[in-house]
Amino acid sequence: MKKITYFPGCSAHGTSKEFDETVKMVMKSLDVQLEEIPDWNCCGATSAHTLSEPLSYALPLRNLVLAEKLDNTTMAIPCASCYQRMKVTKVHLDKNPDLSKDIGTTIVDEGTYQGKVAVKSMLQYCYEDIGLDAIKARVTKSLAGMKLACYYGCLLTRPKAITQFDSPEYPMSMDHIVEALGAKATEFDYKTECCGASFSISNTEVVISLTGKILEMARESGAHALVVACPLCQSNLDMRQPQIEKQVGVKYNLPVFYFTQLMALAFGMPEKELMFRKHIIPVEGALAQIGKIEPELEKVKKPKKAVEAESEAE
Repeated sequence: MKKITYFPGCSAHGTSKEFDETVKMVMKSLDVQLEEIPDWNCCGATSAHTLSEPLSYALPLRNLVLAEKLDNTTMAIPCASCYQRMKVTKVHLDKNPDLSKDIGTTIVDEGTYQGKVAVKSMLQYCYEDIGLDAIKARVTKSLAGMKLACYYGCLLTRPKAITQFDSPEYPMSMDHIVEALGAKATEFDYKTECCGASFSISNTEVVISLTGKILEMARESGAHALVVACPLCQSNLDMRQPQIEKQVGVKYNLPVFYFTQLMALAFGMPEKELMFRKHIIPVEGALAQIGKIEPELEKVKKPKKAVEAESEAE
């Protein structure tokens, strides 16, 4: 069994518990042991970097140093915001080794940063390290029939120089994963548009406007649901959806799944353990699509004689 370091982040122990739980289910099923960083601290997302640059590096730095003590080569992070802060800090530290000394006095001294642990989002780890073949081989309940709009948000693939993962404009890694589960990924142009993130409380109107556009594009793509890899994105798209529907007079009824919830479902894990009840938008309609395969629109026409023979048989 392979072992990797795991940084859950604050939301995984609270608002996005279903993300945390299904990550653990899926990794165990794929023979990957998660070793959570002991005594980890908040990464500072999403406000630290706007208030204090040294603090925005100091908070992730402590976690990186603690992660290196576990002697694993990779750290996987489910939350997009946590991943962004950790990866930005690592890139800056690797380019400027003296930076860790400069900011070391702002945190409890846990040791010296060595730069020996790779930082990846959980989506990236699933796509690059586990791979589509291994994911497909684990499927026992195909999600065929479901049409899904994969929404990456603005932090998982941007900026390209930092994340070094997938396309910053039209990523496809999550699309390929859900298709490995049997579902159909729709053509969705708002994959990386911002949902408004933490403005959900301080400037709700901005979030409603941005999220509303994402929901509209997902609906136009023909999706039965959205798939995400970020707690803030999931919260905004799910929690604000009834408010947006009331404002624009459109019923979207689009559940917002974490990609690991769908992986766990396809791996045959009981629905009652996947915490679908935490969703604001009911998931039953989307899940009911599993097994409903629509006929292809452009089938090869049968020969005239074959059609006549079928008519006579009837």
